[in-house]
Order: sequence, then C-alpha cells, then structure tokens
Amino acid sequence: MERTFKFTIDGAIYRAKMVDNPLVEKIAAMCPFEADYERYTEHEYFTRLPKRVSQEGCELTHTAYKNQVFYFQGWNAFTILFDDFNTAPYDVVHLGDMVEDVVPQLKHSGATIHIRCEVEG
Repeated sequence: MERTFKFTIDGAIYRAKMVDNPLVEKIAAMCPFEADYERYTEHEYFTRLPKRVSQEGCELTHTAYKNQVFYFQGWNAFTILFDDFNTAPYDVVHLGDMVEDVVPQLKHSGATIHIRCEVEG
C-alpha cells in the first residue's frame, strides 16, 4: 500500500512518498509521534523510533540521497537526508522520497530539531 508521511518541522510541512515494504507499515503503525532529531555528520537528521523494528524483507543499500528517508537498524534510526551519502559498510533501507525540498531548511538548522511524523490521509 502506498503511503504518504507528513513531517512538520518548525511549522513547515513536508511530505514523503513512502515505498511499499513491511518496514514502512511498521513505522506507520507508530504514527503519529514527535521526536527530537539529531544532526549527524553534515548529511542527515535522525531519531530513534519509539519501538524497535526489523528490516527483514526489505531491500538494503549503501547509497543514500538527499531528500530521502532511510532506516538504519543498528541504531533503530529513522533518518531524513539533506546531502548524498554512502553508508558503506553499513546497510540502510530506503523508505521514501520527499515531495517538497527539505534540504534548505535542514542545512541551516542547528544540532537538533523537533519533528512531528504522521501518516497523511
């Protein structure tokens, strides 16, 4: 089932078209949730999900692009990228693509930002 997640960042709304995989469905079941996201190595903001989930049955990659949403099982990390990044040797799961360009806001944000995540529609 195709899903759209809505991220509210400092009052601005960004949407992501999520891929169809079991992990997206598990995260959708946790929504809505709010969390502080930490800036990490000048390419992403991440938070730990409210519950631990498995990436079993999902395609793994090392290639991550800006304006995409990813999951890293090692940290139970739910991530929004604002720059391209190669995660090798760590496997990540591509979860979705941002509809609106979130890069300008994230590039100029501080060490932490507060985000509300919910399923739209």
